[in-house]
Amino acid sequence: MVNLNSDQAKQLSDNFYFLGRAIGDFRYYNWDRLTLDEKKKLSDIQNSVLRFGEDILAYSTTLIMDEVVDSLEKINTITTEINDTIKTLNNIQKGLNVAAAVLILGVAIMNRDTKGIGNSIKEVYETWKVPHS
Repeated sequence: MVNLNSDQAKQLSDNFYFLGRAIGDFRYYNWDRLTLDEKKKLSDIQNSVLRFGEDILAYSTTLIMDEVVDSLEKINTITTEINDTIKTLNNIQKGLNVAAAVLILGVAIMNRDTKGIGNSIKEVYETWKVPHS
């Protein structure tokens, strides 16, 4: 377990900003296809994910991760993929699942749960990589 340095914390915070924005984009582009409950759920998740990004900067000196460089690289990769393609995602349930997986990752990071962080990174990646339409 290693504490994040300030550059790593900024990078992770930026990822959560971009993931929060992607969740908002998904909600916006699918507005007419989402139920009222799904819209609220996505809004709540988006707000939490954006808050995690802010909290990561505030608590950067106390946040820990196993294999920091590898974990951040995986988060960077999946963030880029989600950002680049979520606007064209037609599968509502997959969008909801990805948003929930990102939320769980944020919770694991804020709880300093190193095992949970690794598992959550894998879950976000696997949830996103499931073939979608």
